[in-house]
Amino acid sequence: MTTGPCEKKAARGRRRYLPSVERKREILDAALIEFSNHGYAAATMERIAARAGLSKAGIYAHYKSKDEVFEDLLETALSPSVKADGILPPEAGAPLAEIVSSYVDQMYDRLGEPIVMATFQLLIAESRREPALIRRWYDKMLEPRRLREQAVVDEYVRRGTMRSSALTGHFMLAASPLVMWIVQRMLRQDDDVPMPLEQVREAHKQLLLDVLEPR
Repeated sequence: MTTGPCEKKAARGRRRYLPSVERKREILDAALIEFSNHGYAAATMERIAARAGLSKAGIYAHYKSKDEVFEDLLETALSPSVKADGILPPEAGAPLAEIVSSYVDQMYDRLGEPIVMATFQLLIAESRREPALIRRWYDKMLEPRRLREQAVVDEYVRRGTMRSSALTGHFMLAASPLVMWIVQRMLRQDDDVPMPLEQVREAHKQLLLDVLEPR
């Protein structure tokens, strides 16, 4: 038995139900492709919706604007496992090795996923084309987190958990080994990097322990 044109059209029009979180992930996957292929300015909500298999009304049920899609893409891909209050455990009395391990692992845990590196590349490209957009995202998402983490580090120093140093005074520098690896990975465009990611992770932990351990 063959399927007629009307039945085919109806089948195409039916979309499977997905929870909001999963539907948003499909939208963000589609947005990453559109932003990467066309740039943020040229990408449209209509094209993102079509690539995600949604109507225009369907995408607006989840996002109010292209800005909102872009910001959620950056937040989801670049800090997917980070707790809202930051990546440093604030519990009093936590040993330094546990603090360092938690901090490093949460940064590294999803770096092997293609969406993460692709979003880093998008972020670098759009920082030149759309500096105001990137600055707004930084001010809204990253700067408050940086200030919270710095306050936690200041408290660790006060308690004697960490040794006071240039690193604790400017704790954003603690991510430097990972940033260096990401830059090398993007420049080489393949897996031929001087150190495998897991080796960098362990060296990163040891480096922080060496610098932060109270004397």
